Amino acid sequence: MKMEFFMKFKTLIALILIPLLYINYALAVSNTVEDENFKYSNEKKTASAQKEVFNTIIKYQNALNSADTKEILSLFSEESYSQWNDKLTADTTEKRKEQYDSLFKKEKFKTNFAFDTIWINGDTAVVRTHHHKGTVVTDVVNNKKLLDFNREVFVLKKESGRWSIFLYTFNTNPLQGVS
Repeated sequence: MKMEFFMKFKTLIALILIPLLYINYALAVSNTVEDENFKYSNEKKTASAQKEVFNTIIKYQNALNSADTKEILSLFSEESYSQWNDKLTADTTEKRKEQYDSLFKKEKFKTNFAFDTIWINGDTAVVRTHHHKGTVVTDVVNNKKLLDFNREVFVLKKESGRWSIFLYTFNTNPLQGVS
């Protein structure tokens, strides 16, 4: 009797763990962004900085997609600003926390940034991104999918060896990408 129970228990655990492992793998793969479409600088030092900045923006993207306000806030520098359409500028961590917490109560994201520019000058970087055509955001309140036409600008600064967001702003325009 104990052996039969043990075998059923092992089978049940396997039936639960295998899908969870697959889902975990799928999430890991989906959080790995292909950056081969972005042309890095031929200059090795600049290309290295561009990759660091790219990775910071991908951390932001992943936190946005998982509604992780705490992680998003950790990516901003102490003195920083976020300026959104039709919203007051958030110039403190507290105001930014309110912005993102409020946003995540209303919307769920599946954003995959398309990188247009990663410009580096010393300890400053400017990143331009846009959302791929067909990207949607889910309006949680009304349970509707809406097209997401954002174009973003991130200004980052490198402090103590770490790139952080100094300014984040976006606009909404159905004509996305490079003109």
